Amino acid sequence: MSRKKKNNTPWHDDALEAVRTLRAGGVIIHKSDTVWGVACDATNSEAVSKLRKLKMRDDASPILVLVADIGLIKRHYSEIPDAAWDLFEHSNRPTTVIMPGAKGVDPSILGPDDSLGIRLIHDEWTQFVARGLARPLASSSANLTGSPTPINYNSISPEILDGADFTSLHRRSELDSSSSSFIAAFDTSGRFKILRS
Repeated sequence: MSRKKKNNTPWHDDALEAVRTLRAGGVIIHKSDTVWGVACDATNSEAVSKLRKLKMRDDASPILVLVADIGLIKRHYSEIPDAAWDLFEHSNRPTTVIMPGAKGVDPSILGPDDSLGIRLIHDEWTQFVARGLARPLASSSANLTGSPTPINYNSISPEILDGADFTSLHRRSELDSSSSSFIAAFDTSGRFKILRS
């Protein structure tokens, strides 16, 4: 009788607990491919509302999403300009692309013209969690709105830590693990401008 090999990835159990929390409509704190963030199921309006309350963020502000696979990008837009695919496929750093005509997520996270910011993630932990949820992750930095973005786990405010349903153990010991993503926004004509380089 053959036995299944146990997954020896150190963060595996931690990531599985994050998936369980997200599936139950919870909000998690985790290290993304950029900064420490808060995340929830982007299709669950109650979870999105909980994330907003945790950050003290107003109901009108858009929230970006993280996805692990190209297929999920296709699923959430009516049309994707060729230049956007170039950004996803050739960028050598985390890249957030904002495009109009988004669908299949909680409408409250969309901006004008139903625009949605989306980032294809390459961080293994976050990829695993996003694939386990099988839906995009609504994601924002792990700080109260208007407060500085945390540069590491130890700089996340107690209000955020106490209000989340799960906090990842993965990468907590990194002293300065913050970085920002490149951001490009497309309009309805397929033209784009760089919002952050």
